[in-house]
Amino acid sequence: MRLAILIVLAFSSLVASTGAFAAEDPCLGCHEQRTPGIVQYWKYSAHFSNKVGCVACHGNDIEANHKRERTVEAAVCGSCHRAAFTAHSLSKHSMGLRAGKACTRNREETTDQKKSCALCHEPGSAVPFVSTECAMFLAQTPEMQQRGCNSCHAVEARCDTCHTKHGTDLGLARDPNTCGTCHMGPDHPQLEMWETSQHGVIYKRSGPQAAPSCVSCHMPKGSHNVSRGISSGLPKEAGDGRKQERELMLGTCNACHTRNFAARNLDDGDAIELQSKALVQEAQVIIDGLQKEGLLSPAPAERPPHPLFGRNFVQGPHMLYENLSSVESTFFKMKAFYAISAYKGVFHQNPDYSHWYGNAPMKLALSEIKSEAALLRKVETIKKRVDNLGAMSSGGKSDGDDIKKQLRELKEKRLKGELSEKEYEKTKGQLLDEKGL
Repeated sequence: MRLAILIVLAFSSLVASTGAFAAEDPCLGCHEQRTPGIVQYWKYSAHFSNKVGCVACHGNDIEANHKRERTVEAAVCGSCHRAAFTAHSLSKHSMGLRAGKACTRNREETTDQKKSCALCHEPGSAVPFVSTECAMFLAQTPEMQQRGCNSCHAVEARCDTCHTKHGTDLGLARDPNTCGTCHMGPDHPQLEMWETSQHGVIYKRSGPQAAPSCVSCHMPKGSHNVSRGISSGLPKEAGDGRKQERELMLGTCNACHTRNFAARNLDDGDAIELQSKALVQEAQVIIDGLQKEGLLSPAPAERPPHPLFGRNFVQGPHMLYENLSSVESTFFKMKAFYAISAYKGVFHQNPDYSHWYGNAPMKLALSEIKSEAALLRKVETIKKRVDNLGAMSSGGKSDGDDIKKQLRELKEKRLKGELSEKEYEKTKGQLLDEKGL
């Protein structure tokens, strides 16, 4: 009985303490009326029970917050969660998603030099975060940039992409569906791959003790460096770094599988990645040839300017998906969707994604590209012949008169029986080929 009384008293003291702390917060009086759901969600969090109020994260400049001049970025969270922030900063979630031009996804039109510089550079540094730029982002409308791009790519500087804005439920952050908010769809269908793999099926049936989820493999022991263990995409020149990442992933797999079993699966994924990229390269060479021959329609010079390269021809990472010729559109899907599914399907233990969503449509796309390239060249050849015949009929060229004369002579020989039908057709074909007709 005495213990029960002590528990009640302790709980009452905690409620009174947190109540007093909440009452002192300058934001709550208004937000309990205007956004009661957010306030209630916060009150269920560990932040509330540990007396971390609005000001601790948002600061006390209410006007700046209302104008959205201040946002709670990862560095703010890192002032308390140092280890998690440091690990996150080393991962692709952080360093791999920025773009050159002051992170073009978050670019602001401003004359404030200090603010502009901070978008590109670390304080006191002239070196940009990374040297890439996001052309596809720049080609979109502001609304699509915000809703279709920044909603995911804010993860580079925002912890709430995974943790939500005012809650601290670790179960939510660890839920594969949270990862799937961004890691799904044709360009990186990891959620769909995992859900329909044996790992995913067993996980749903028997729970996390029976099979791995996203965080089991990519955030072992709660690490926030989601890039550890991923050697896919690293060049062979990475050497020891590549081997080190593979060793880390083998160690993760070895918790359930034998090392040799895991190594065979990962090696197969490496091989299929190289095979897929070779097929993409083959298609790229074909399209580059069509461009040099002037057979793409619309031609790059006839399209709206590329945001980074003007009206130049672009096929690499900055290739857009609008204003393309048909053959380029097929190529974009081949490299951005199918090839990635082919090898990532292996790494996520999903044979159907690897084969029927990746390998098969990729090879079908290559067949389409080859066929269309042959057709474009054939049409161009016919067009040249028609143009040449038109020039001959106009009497504008002496060589046109000459070819007509030779064709008449051939026909006369055929009519007189001096040439067989087969000899006539063969000689006629040789003559037209010599003249490019």
